[in-house]
Amino acid sequence: MKYFEIKSDLPGDDRLYGILQYDETLDQYLVELPDDLEYWEAPLLLDSAIEKGSRTVGPYVSYLWIKERIIPEDRQNIGYILKDAGLDYYDEFKLLNLSDGRCAQDDFYLKPIPVKYMPMDISGRLEKRIEDFVLLPNMRLLVFFYNGKVKLCDLNEFDERYDWIKYLSINENYYYSIRSLIAGYGVGWDDSRQISCEELFQIGKELPLSYDDFKTFVNQRIMSTSDVCDALECSRQNVNDLIKRDKLHPVKEMDNSKLFLRAEIERRL
Repeated sequence: MKYFEIKSDLPGDDRLYGILQYDETLDQYLVELPDDLEYWEAPLLLDSAIEKGSRTVGPYVSYLWIKERIIPEDRQNIGYILKDAGLDYYDEFKLLNLSDGRCAQDDFYLKPIPVKYMPMDISGRLEKRIEDFVLLPNMRLLVFFYNGKVKLCDLNEFDERYDWIKYLSINENYYYSIRSLIAGYGVGWDDSRQISCEELFQIGKELPLSYDDFKTFVNQRIMSTSDVCDALECSRQNVNDLIKRDKLHPVKEMDNSKLFLRAEIERRL
């Protein structure tokens, strides 16, 4: 993860206007605004979060802000520009770094910072971010938050807020295409269909369960193909034959192995 301060070039202005985060793996951006930043002080586009009562600018709007600060890919002389910059191809993040995020439309620029220098008011928000989640059938999402809370969220509760929620219930493949967003900000299906961690935390029903409990279950009650062979004292061919005859039911199939629930194996002992 890369972190940048959003600063101003104006003389005598040394205040912080935000923190930009960039996840290289997800290729996503996220902007955090300071608690004391007024709506009229925030960079254009990013001020929309304050207007909505939040200090976190989602990946989609953060990306739009970034796009305004770099040369567009369809620029007529883009090939020469990339060559002068020493780039073999169009890379938004590298172009952003080369210009320090400067833009002719305002006085803001980006300054890299180590994560240990993250302001307290911003780093404290991570407690309600999503550490992990499990998408369940029937529009349910089990969410593990960094603060230790575990909540069961009914996605149908967003029906009035987001008109696209109904689409999830009628398209199973799309429903299960859910993915994590940068820095645990939330979950999403595409750039325009996302739900933040704050929204999920608000509507979720807390469960007397922890993330460690869940990991303990996986560690104790999930078996690999090799484990099953040892327990049943048989070969992989025998295991595969039991599966073909609908006598064993793997919960996950991979290229070189399968995973099984220990309870089902124990019933065969």
